[in-house]
Amino acid sequence: MKILLVAHGFPPENTAGTEVYTYNLAKALSKKHEVFVFYREADFSKKEYTISRREEKGLKLFSINNTFRDYVSFESTYKDERLAREFGRILNEIKPDVVHVQHLLYLSVKMIEEAKKHGIPVVFTANDYWLLCPQGQLFKGNQTVCEGAAESSGCASCVLYQLSIRKNIAYFYAKIRKFTPSWFFQAVKNLYLLYAKTFFLRGKRVQESILERIRFMKELCSKIDFFIAPSEFIRQRFIAFGVPEAKIKVSSYGFDTRRITALPKTPSKLFRFGFIGNLMLAKGVHVLIKSFREIAEGRAELRIYGNAFSCKSSLGNYMGRLRDEARGKHNIHFLGGFVNADIDHIFQEIDVLVVPSIWYENAPLVIQEAFLSRTPVIASRIGGIPELLKDGENGLLFGAGDPRDLKEKMEYVMNCPEVLNKLRESVPAVKSLEENTAEMVKIYQQFS
Repeated sequence: MKILLVAHGFPPENTAGTEVYTYNLAKALSKKHEVFVFYREADFSKKEYTISRREEKGLKLFSINNTFRDYVSFESTYKDERLAREFGRILNEIKPDVVHVQHLLYLSVKMIEEAKKHGIPVVFTANDYWLLCPQGQLFKGNQTVCEGAAESSGCASCVLYQLSIRKNIAYFYAKIRKFTPSWFFQAVKNLYLLYAKTFFLRGKRVQESILERIRFMKELCSKIDFFIAPSEFIRQRFIAFGVPEAKIKVSSYGFDTRRITALPKTPSKLFRFGFIGNLMLAKGVHVLIKSFREIAEGRAELRIYGNAFSCKSSLGNYMGRLRDEARGKHNIHFLGGFVNADIDHIFQEIDVLVVPSIWYENAPLVIQEAFLSRTPVIASRIGGIPELLKDGENGLLFGAGDPRDLKEKMEYVMNCPEVLNKLRESVPAVKSLEENTAEMVKIYQQFS
């Protein structure tokens, strides 16, 4: 088969969960099939919508440059007509048997319409809620979860920047950010947003823009041949949005089970808790730090692996906030970014992984990577996480956003070594990439 995977980013430039999974799935599929990948890059030195091509380890890769500098409206952020036309030219060239979309952020949902015009079936993996929510996370800036379309009147505060886009604004935004001090950039941005709210971001018009996005996305979902949901939680969200039950199936992610192994933990005098992932508000790292500060400094350390991501929020610079909250605690370490290929060595350095998310997580890859490394997990009781972790059986759950509950769970594992041994022995089997690939091909063949 000729299989075209679509994602909003791809390694080595982008190495978050969806991008890494797309890369691994593409490599596994390429052992028996001809695999192409179409993804977005952002390079201000290139003309907008330039297509770049390369081959890597049997994969034929196409990237399209999209820095947003040609965007003229909120609608441009999700239905970019020109980008979709360029995608159509790639479809004409490679003539795939199926298009499997992993994400369309920074791309264009009109690409699905292009595939249908060419008579090509489309499979869509719901890696997050972007079709339902412009932010993708059903998460409000005030740190509360959101019900999506049911709360559409509140969307404006979350997507104010997108709603304020006009011709050339994105271009000047990028230039000012690149060539001026951060304080000047922030002042200019605030002035522009004030101007936008005063003169053209009025209630009825804004609400109409939000409702039009919801309407368009529902219509688009009807054109997708089949949905894959990594968790039952996200499946139910898409069904509530209007996707027929028979059209969306739960299928967990697959992993290279030979790459991540249970390496022996490095010796340490301190008990080591760890966080691995992007440092963004929805991941709840501030909850973890607040909990950990209450633990005696001589007993444990907290190791935080990851880079700041989308850190500008209504609460200011999130990374700065985390460092402020950790100030004075010499047992909290920010260890920066990492290469996913080395993640088994990171697990060697921690005794328990903590996943303190405060948004409706789908099926966090890092939890299943912890299973492969036989590292116990403490995680928030939210979204699809309880489908992976059975409290007290193969992990521990705490109330999302509740630092006191999290502290109790951390102290529990520190004081009861036998619990850790039980959790290590009870980790569930993780689906292999080979199993996942066979499952995907079976789905593709139903429609191609």
